[in-house]
Amino acid sequence: MESTAKPVDRETLYNEVWTEPVSVVAPRYGLSDVGLAKICRSLAIPLPSRGYWAKVKAGKVMHRVPLPPLKHSGAVPTGLVKLPSEKVAVREAARKTAARVRKEVPPLPPPEEVGTPHSLVVATSKRLRRREGWPEGTMLRSAPKEVLNLSVTKDALDRALALTDALIKALEKEGFSFEIDAEKGATWVKWLETGTKMAFAISEHVKRSVHVVTPAEERARKRYWDRSRWDHAASYPSIPQHDYTPTGTLTIEVGRWPSRKWNDTPRTQLESRLGEVVGGVIVLARDIHAKEQEEARRKEAYRLAVERYEFLTTRHADEVARFEALEADAANWERAAKLRAFADAKERQLRAVGGPSAEQADWLAWARAKADWLDPLVLVSDVILDAPEPKRPGYW
Repeated sequence: MESTAKPVDRETLYNEVWTEPVSVVAPRYGLSDVGLAKICRSLAIPLPSRGYWAKVKAGKVMHRVPLPPLKHSGAVPTGLVKLPSEKVAVREAARKTAARVRKEVPPLPPPEEVGTPHSLVVATSKRLRRREGWPEGTMLRSAPKEVLNLSVTKDALDRALALTDALIKALEKEGFSFEIDAEKGATWVKWLETGTKMAFAISEHVKRSVHVVTPAEERARKRYWDRSRWDHAASYPSIPQHDYTPTGTLTIEVGRWPSRKWNDTPRTQLESRLGEVVGGVIVLARDIHAKEQEEARRKEAYRLAVERYEFLTTRHADEVARFEALEADAANWERAAKLRAFADAKERQLRAVGGPSAEQADWLAWARAKADWLDPLVLVSDVILDAPEPKRPGYW
């Protein structure tokens, strides 16, 4: 895999942004053109003015704005590292797909023009429209272990369901599916081509404010204090600490690490940005898949490194053991030779004085037998020394 681990310096980046448009250079570093432009400004790297590249394309000779010097001399690192060519290709493909989807996916049509809802949306609608079983405080309705992960109030439910239905249908056309994970209480968007899964949720922002005690609650509290003097069974009135106000502002969140969010703004609602959301989900899926592949590559590289380490350490240990055995055999061979030489010398001494006697002959045979047992080149066993160690008797 091609990789450039060394960050580019300031002058190199300057030459790049004056050779090609920022929109072309930025993807090489995994950045948007806006992000790269910010980095250039922070490094005092001038950028071509608006219309510069159109004039170059028209054949006009344009002049570069010189790179201003900084206070300190020498190469100034930018911290930017070029992505491998494979990642650049994946990001470019995702960008083109997202651009196509933004154009093709229309805004959400009026309710009367919407066809039959998706089966998951029908089940979600049925479950979240139940009258009972919802918290009184936030008023949010949600059952992620049973149906799609929506967390909205009753008034925003129709909008959330319509948005979800449109997203599911649009994403299914692009090769995605939706799954409900009852065990984890999550909804997954699955890219069928790779199996990549991303968490999906739509939530409504509910504004929380400190509760101001109402006159009725104040009267109830006063009645409690008056009654509690003689009635110890009286219960304190339930007065909330906070008030919750639905805003109708919806947020679509896909993925976790990384993730993308889209929400209503004062100027535009999510219904008019379906193409942007679908395109963003596609880009996110490709980014997550690339991250998963990189993580798998890193794990495989680590596994191979561990395997190599274990092989080398085992080989080293085996080699040390073999060498130690060799040294031991050589030492025992020398010891055996010394024993034989000693036995021969002893025999010569005994013969010089008329021996050896029967007892001395037995000793010489015993000494030579021990030398043979010690000698690694002689394959013999000793009845006593090679016998198993006797077991100490227990007390009974």
